[in-house]
Amino acid sequence: MTKWSKKTHNMAGCFIWLLPCLTLTLSACNEPRKTLAEKPEKILAKVNGTPIVEYQIAMELHQELRKHKNLRAGSTGTAKKNALKKVIEQELLYQASQAQTLNIPDMGEKAEETLQSIQTRLGSEERFQDYLKSYNLSAGQILAITKRKLAMDEYLKSQGLVTPQISEEEVRSFYEQMPFKRDESLHLKHILLSVEEGTAPAEKDKIYQKAEELRQMIVDGADFAELAKEHSDSSEVDGDLGYIKRDYMPAAFDEVVFSLKKGEVSAVFETQFGYHIAKLMDKRPAGKTPYGEVRDFIKRYLQNQRKPQMIAAHIEELRNKANIEIFDEN
Repeated sequence: MTKWSKKTHNMAGCFIWLLPCLTLTLSACNEPRKTLAEKPEKILAKVNGTPIVEYQIAMELHQELRKHKNLRAGSTGTAKKNALKKVIEQELLYQASQAQTLNIPDMGEKAEETLQSIQTRLGSEERFQDYLKSYNLSAGQILAITKRKLAMDEYLKSQGLVTPQISEEEVRSFYEQMPFKRDESLHLKHILLSVEEGTAPAEKDKIYQKAEELRQMIVDGADFAELAKEHSDSSEVDGDLGYIKRDYMPAAFDEVVFSLKKGEVSAVFETQFGYHIAKLMDKRPAGKTPYGEVRDFIKRYLQNQRKPQMIAAHIEELRNKANIEIFDEN
């Protein structure tokens, strides 16, 4: 038996918290069955006196084996140690969640919905039973694991660890340190009258004349979006291309539109797709992307970076206060 101590198991910052994955891909269920535990009720460890039995690590062990497929042909000891470590971390969080009065409405119903979603995804009762056998799990055990996960998720939220607080100063500092370069881009409205390959010259001339008429209507003040909805063969319903960069469209298209001034309507011009009319709505010069356009992205990025670090640190605090006994690491 191995007693955990801070000296022998100081792992702060050395792991990334991963909650159990309950939804395998169908390809995983097509793999040959693999018995992961000969004795499902064997006690592998205890956390504050609560036993960790073999079935509890089955899902984590399966994920470890999928990540390190070379272990399947040899020893699975490393994978099993990693799986056990993760389940111990989960048990620490679960026990912490039970020490608080957390309101988790409809927990049983949500767990049932998770189980039902797995059954639906697998497509048949036979494949669902294969799924259970591949983990040495019963449907009831999956429900129990799901309920524990819901409790842990709610606990992490209560500790402010799901959406870490990021100050405006931190976001601004990150922005100043990074280039956030952008290329020149144009906001365009666009009408296309397509011309099929092999169209007779007379028919092609009719299409061109129609394009000229539409252009004149736009110059005279007609609503561009309405004309695009009625006449354009382009995929944009109202003719709005949004912001585009060079090389997004054919070179002949870029040559015309990147020479336009803001508010200007192009002459009718031709590409391999047909006749075009474009109006320049706005131009963004090349340079650094304005702060306001990337602020929310930066904040989400920093939150995603900080979240696993904060959870890892919190689990380490729980670990330092816990009595953890490991009976089987192999």
